[in-house]
Amino acid sequence: MTSKLLPVFGLMAALAAACVFGATPTGCASLCGEWRLDAAASDAPDRVLDAAFADFKDPRPRRMREPVGDNLGEMGQAVDEFALGPLIDRPRRKELRDELQSMLRQPQQLRFTARDSDVLIAADGQTAQSLTPGEPHARVDRYGTAKISVRWQGSKLVIKESYDRRNKQEKTYALMGADGALQLLQVITRPGLPRVTVHSVYRRP
Repeated sequence: MTSKLLPVFGLMAALAAACVFGATPTGCASLCGEWRLDAAASDAPDRVLDAAFADFKDPRPRRMREPVGDNLGEMGQAVDEFALGPLIDRPRRKELRDELQSMLRQPQQLRFTARDSDVLIAADGQTAQSLTPGEPHARVDRYGTAKISVRWQGSKLVIKESYDRRNKQEKTYALMGADGALQLLQVITRPGLPRVTVHSVYRRP
């Protein structure tokens, strides 16, 4: 008798979990449509960056390797390092600030549409970015290989990009319960900086 009850209890547990977590949204769900930036209700990225860079210190160049004896491999590496100039393991102030300003640029307008299970996000009329929730992928750039995940957390669309624990960024699109506005939360982690967090608020036209 016990063995007959197990499938029933399993089904009840699955139904209970579905009630708690809800069904995965389809398409762009409640985010669909056009949204315009409410600058007065949003953080000012420049001010956030001013505070983040207040105690920032430029990285020190790593000491160049000196060849030992007649090792041709090490001699060649030393010549390469000399040609490349001082070696640093993270960006300097201006370079990093410019990068973050670009990442935190607040579009005046966002448009969410759907194509099958993909979510399309167009900023200021530019070509839409296509995202497939539940399908991980990767990108290679100056920081290395970023592992990218896109998923729904309830009605929130969360995009995470992670190189390692010191280099990562996250975007979360979610409706605010009070007035139905769209909030874009951006969180960026970089070596030498405190965590950078910017809230941007969008409203339907």
